[in-house]
Amino acid sequence: MNFRLYIIAIIAVFSVTSCNDVIDLKLDDPTPVLVVDGFISNQNTIQYVRLSSLENYFAEQPPNYSIYKSATVILRENGSDAGTYVFNEVSEQFELHYEGVVGNEYQVYIKLPDGSSYLSAPELMMDPVPIDSIWYDTYEDDGFGSSDSGYTVYIYASDPAGTGDFYQWKSFTNDAYENEAGDLNYANDRFVDGQEDIEIQVYSISNPDFRDVKEESPNNKVIITIEQLKISERYYDFLALVDQQFDVGSPFASPPAEIRGNVYKQGEDDVLALGYFYAGSLDKTEIELEE
Repeated sequence: MNFRLYIIAIIAVFSVTSCNDVIDLKLDDPTPVLVVDGFISNQNTIQYVRLSSLENYFAEQPPNYSIYKSATVILRENGSDAGTYVFNEVSEQFELHYEGVVGNEYQVYIKLPDGSSYLSAPELMMDPVPIDSIWYDTYEDDGFGSSDSGYTVYIYASDPAGTGDFYQWKSFTNDAYENEAGDLNYANDRFVDGQEDIEIQVYSISNPDFRDVKEESPNNKVIITIEQLKISERYYDFLALVDQQFDVGSPFASPPAEIRGNVYKQGEDDVLALGYFYAGSLDKTEIELEE
């Protein structure tokens, strides 16, 4: 997620006695803002919530996911407490072994060490849409100056009749989640409603990267896992806003927009945490890439 701050500083330098005056620009650190990254699926597995804080933009350091490790984080199902997450010191996230149920609504309740509390808006667990099949193809130099070649992975899936379905696809290379900016993959069924055997490109890897992954793999294999998630329209809109921010700065980019999540501070509904807690029903499959 990109949050860009543009500061224009005009410094006049006068050469009077052959020395320079250094002007230090000091900015007050902003009030820390809670950042929430959480997800619950219909799989019987470890569900997670990660908490961090957005503080000084200019601080060159990764997010501190342990900053709120003493917080209380509770999963709510249909408005009732369903389980309490426990902080894992190794993964630096709150974890709960749970299986979401299709048709139920889910929220996360967060109480920070300072006593403030947050609650996410309800997210409905919808019926998953199965992946029909998975396959891959190789690609070569496109003839336009690119010397790249590699593999592209596709799936076939069918969309249920009736508009209003929203999807996200996640890819994993030997169980490592591909979560760079260019890996964000989502869509709606506006132009494919009710169609069968829809071909969807979900992953690609260059030959150099493929060889690196294969060499690092203990079994000398490259396994690609694809998850197809059925998500809410609100989370789809959130992903679209996040995606827009990646293009800020190009001549044809959309103006920066406020990215509003779904986690509200209790007692102050106009105050939102950054990030999102969402429910996604998923189906997954995998394929081995071979030379």
